[in-house]
Amino acid sequence: MPRPIEHRAHLPADPAVVHDLLVDIAAWPAWSPHVASSEPSSGRCAAGMTVVTRAFFSPVATPMHVDWVREGAGMGWHSRALGHVLRYEDRVVAAVGGGTDVHFVARLEGPAAGLLTALARPFSTLGMRRRIERLGRVAAAVGPRQDTRRGVAA
Repeated sequence: MPRPIEHRAHLPADPAVVHDLLVDIAAWPAWSPHVASSEPSSGRCAAGMTVVTRAFFSPVATPMHVDWVREGAGMGWHSRALGHVLRYEDRVVAAVGGGTDVHFVARLEGPAAGLLTALARPFSTLGMRRRIERLGRVAAAVGPRQDTRRGVAA
C-alpha cells in the first residue's frame, strides 16, 4: 500500500467547534468549497450512514460511507470506485496550550493505488492544506462552542 497523503496543522480554534464543522453536513461547503451538493444536505454524520456528494468539477456524485465518528475527535469515511477504495480521516485533537491540531489522512487501496496516489499527492496535499485553513477561518468566525445548559463556553 502506498504512503498516505496527509496534512497536519494547528488551528487557534475550539476543538469542539472544529469537530462540529467536520460532522455538520450543511457546513461542508463553507470549509470544503469543492462540495457542490450533498444528500442528505444537512444533519450530523454518524457511523454507518452514507452521504452522497458531488464536487463542482465532477459530473458524477460520490457516495461517502461514514466508518466512524468520535465526539470531539473527528471522523473517518471511505468511497469505492473503479476497483479502488479511498479511506479518509479528518482527525481533531485538543492541543496542549489551546487550539486544535487537525490531521487529514487519505489512503488509496487497489490495483493502481501506487500510481494514482503519486499522481494525486501534490493536488491532494494542497487541497487538504486549503480545507484545513478554511476550517480554521470558519471555526474562528463561529467562536467557542457554548454549553447552553450553563451559558458558558464549553
